[in-house]
Amino acid sequence: MTLGAIITVVTGRAWAGDRGLIDTTRSPEAVMYMADLDDVRWTGGLLGERFAACRTSMIPYLWDVLRDPTESHAWDNFLMAAGEGEGRGDGRAHGPPFNDGDFLKWLEALVQAEAVAPPAPASSRQSLGVPDVDQMIAVIAKAQREDGYLHTPTIIRQRRRSDPAAEFANREHFETYNMGHLMTTACVHHRATGKTSLLDCGRKAADYLDTLAREKPEELARNAICPSHYMGVAELYRTTRDPRYRELAKRLIEIRSLVPPDVGSDHNQDRVPFREATAAVGHAVRANYLYAGVADLYAEDGDKTLLAPLLAIDRDVSSRKRYVTGMTGAVYDGASPDGVPSAQHASIKTVHQAYGRDYQLPNLTAYNETCATIGYGMWLWRMLLLTGEARYADLFEETLYNGILPGVSLDGRGYFYVNPLRKLHDFRVPLRWSRTRMATIPSSFCCPPNVVRTIAEAHNYVYTLSPETLWVHLYAASTLDTEWIDGGRIRLRQETDYPWSGDVGIVIDEAPEREIEIKLRIPGWAPAGGATIRINGNRVDLATTPGTYAAVTRRFGAGDRVDLSLDMTPAFVEAHPAVEEAFGQVTLRRGPLIYCLESTDLPEGVRLDDVTVSLTDSLGSITPQPTTIAGTTAVALVAKGQASGREKWPPNELYRRVQPFSPRPIDLTFIPYFAWGNRGDTEMTVWLPAR
Repeated sequence: MTLGAIITVVTGRAWAGDRGLIDTTRSPEAVMYMADLDDVRWTGGLLGERFAACRTSMIPYLWDVLRDPTESHAWDNFLMAAGEGEGRGDGRAHGPPFNDGDFLKWLEALVQAEAVAPPAPASSRQSLGVPDVDQMIAVIAKAQREDGYLHTPTIIRQRRRSDPAAEFANREHFETYNMGHLMTTACVHHRATGKTSLLDCGRKAADYLDTLAREKPEELARNAICPSHYMGVAELYRTTRDPRYRELAKRLIEIRSLVPPDVGSDHNQDRVPFREATAAVGHAVRANYLYAGVADLYAEDGDKTLLAPLLAIDRDVSSRKRYVTGMTGAVYDGASPDGVPSAQHASIKTVHQAYGRDYQLPNLTAYNETCATIGYGMWLWRMLLLTGEARYADLFEETLYNGILPGVSLDGRGYFYVNPLRKLHDFRVPLRWSRTRMATIPSSFCCPPNVVRTIAEAHNYVYTLSPETLWVHLYAASTLDTEWIDGGRIRLRQETDYPWSGDVGIVIDEAPEREIEIKLRIPGWAPAGGATIRINGNRVDLATTPGTYAAVTRRFGAGDRVDLSLDMTPAFVEAHPAVEEAFGQVTLRRGPLIYCLESTDLPEGVRLDDVTVSLTDSLGSITPQPTTIAGTTAVALVAKGQASGREKWPPNELYRRVQPFSPRPIDLTFIPYFAWGNRGDTEMTVWLPAR
């Protein structure tokens, strides 16, 4: 029996989780649901520190950027569309066309942060420079047209009356992307506050798209760019239970097949209908948002013809197109010959910020847009909700720590748009985006608010529930206080210094008066036999196979304690031999964290491209070493290496005879990849040649 059916039979309603970040309490195909937005609180640890920085630094800092008429103009666009501001005084909108959606992502982060950390007094809010949410929503509502359309650049032009600005005049205007984030933020705001002010705006936007889907389906299909509206419409259905939105979610996927062949492309994943797709292609943000949206639809609709391609694409990414850091979207610029006869070279279409070919995972030129990795995380999480398979939680954890956290500096004021796995100062190929952290990115500010909202919402991913079962997916110092769908309450504390320590303690403060099951994830990175479980100090004989959940079943009482110990011994990792840029090289992993080497930590006079790892000398002797990076506590790893002593390569010499050299042993200090780039403009590499 599915989760949705159980809820109907047992309770007739959802006792908890209907205020979760993603509400699957009544989704027929979901096997678990999330706790309410304010049921989980950080009590310390790395993720708790990141949330604290998010609340006190990232969110206020982004507000300063978004309201700055020079750096962003995003808030001014809303004010102008509402008739309440002049912006730069020229009567025009400014900034990229997806500014609306990026502002709404920031607003979602603010709403979520205030749900678990109550808003500061007005005087304190003013000191942080953060405005009142209700006042901002009033402006957004006033900016929205009566028919539900909201895209501030178009509305500002239409307010001038002399400018016949048309809706959806250019598919690169990102109108559906912007309205999708309006719907998602509206659902989060409603669940956090109970208010309907922004939800009303989200419904109006969905109603507008519903009308368009019926009257001009081809036009709407052509404009599904970075389709956040797929997730937005699905969540709106879950919030309102209005069946029109479920039908709209289905229609939005169906009409993708209406895109004409001369318009469709792998870049936008609309060369072929979704049901015929077998591999991840094209723009990685657009792709991952599409796949996450389809997963949402499947959870509500159960159409197996959607699940089959989704699973095929999932395996394609995880086994052939995913970086060791959990990032996706390897290619800056390329071409997709799929579906085009080889003789028709002029018909081959370009791709950028894209998935590449199998095993095409460059290091120096890796694109890995932060938004793409966040989209991958959203997709993975939805697959976990559908299947309960630990592999999705493993991949999600890998992506969170190594793919998402690097997107923002430790002080919360510097951002990566792209995320290379190697950086050398004398690399001659010009790249479109900086490989040092940027305080703002005026031409494309999508990643900063996206990573900030993800960090603001990360506590939602620690636990989920299903009838009689509590799932623990992430290990982090936190508390859970929630009602069960089956009745009763579960209150617990998770005590751990994970990911720096593998010791996790779960202390029960309150549990239902019946037998329940607690499922503890045994990470796939753990060695065989590397996990032990104790209950109230006594070791128990349970299956702890890496990449599964270990089930602890009993009638718990207040004061009961479950301890999980994970072997955090550092390990070298190698890539599939078809990954050419990692061939013959290794990286270091400890627990969920991938490590890298920065030039800052090399001995004087040693170049990054002159270093190798000594596998034989390092095996069994890699030393964890507490350290502090930009004020953040971390654990570095010290391994044995060599500096070859070779002369620096001549600038105009492509090949040469091997030169004699005298290698000398050195200690190599590796830091977590998420922390690189916080100590100035350094060189860095994830992969190193092994000897």
